Amino acid sequence: MKLSLLQENLNLALGNVSRFVSSKSQLPILNNILLSTDQGRLKLSATNLDLSINYWIGAKIEEEGSITIPSKEITEFISYLPTGKLDLSVKENNLLTLSSEKTESNFTTMPAVDFPEFPSINPDTAFEIDLDVLTQAISQIAFSAALDDSRPVLTAILCQFSNDNLTLVATDGFRLSFKKIKLSNSLNLKTDKPITFLIPAKSLIEITKLAKNNKKIKIGLTSDEHQVVFILDDVELVSRLIEGDYPDYQKIIPESYNTKIYVNRDEFFQSVKIASVFAKESANVVRINIKSGILELSANAPQIGQNKASVDAKIEGENLDIAFNYKFLTDFLTICKSPEILIELNENLTPGFFHDQSDPSFTHIIMPVRLQD
Repeated sequence: MKLSLLQENLNLALGNVSRFVSSKSQLPILNNILLSTDQGRLKLSATNLDLSINYWIGAKIEEEGSITIPSKEITEFISYLPTGKLDLSVKENNLLTLSSEKTESNFTTMPAVDFPEFPSINPDTAFEIDLDVLTQAISQIAFSAALDDSRPVLTAILCQFSNDNLTLVATDGFRLSFKKIKLSNSLNLKTDKPITFLIPAKSLIEITKLAKNNKKIKIGLTSDEHQVVFILDDVELVSRLIEGDYPDYQKIIPESYNTKIYVNRDEFFQSVKIASVFAKESANVVRINIKSGILELSANAPQIGQNKASVDAKIEGENLDIAFNYKFLTDFLTICKSPEILIELNENLTPGFFHDQSDPSFTHIIMPVRLQD
């Protein structure tokens, strides 16, 4: 293998690809990045067996070939080099030589034949979607997915695609976010039934990080239907799918609400932040007393003190005393863009529905905390 390319392009590629290298694998080859020439470009590949990536960059190829190299060392080394042209070559002794204007270094490599093969997309299941539609939806709901693996299905985002609609749902069992939007362009699926995937939230978050300057993304299953493939202009991700039954979120949506609250987002957010100083020392609980045009927020931590603050609000319906985990409130308020939010409630132990008034397609649900009087 012999080629030349720019340090800045290789540095960016390694920074992205190295995130997918396995850090705990007992297979030494999975600590490596695969470098291979591919139709006039250099392809970098890595996998942790749950999520795999192919990443292409421009290069001047003189001799075709492929090798694997330890991710940590090559990524760090390239980051220290100055920008400009780099020459890469592999000789018969399997040493990778990297030469720049003032440096020459050699790295020991491992044979590419030992690196796992990546499955390809099944064209019969593939479809394209506007990338900004998908990434916006992911950014709004991914924070609600579970972080621990005690219930693997909750670490996934439910993704349901039909010809005219996209629905994404994420929950950790204590809160739930869902987004349902009507697509401006039909997906032209090869089936009349919605296509449903349970995709790890981590995989979809990676899509939002890598999807720069792309307008479309192709999505489809592998031939064994156990993995899903995402194809961008210069990036391909392969993610395992999670098996299991996802919670039926529609069962918890009531037909009506006893209390509706319209409140300024910034004022409410500030009061929650102030209350959080005390709530952190008392199971993260913020109590909200809803009455006559006012939300009274309070938090009590015996070892520190207590706090009480009021926020003006437009209230329709019954008064109510309810409590929430402040972290769940701040997560929602952080991604909310509307100057006014709508909160819909029924009882102090039934879910609260939080709406970003600027986006009717998005709803966030938080389970309340039992009050201790």
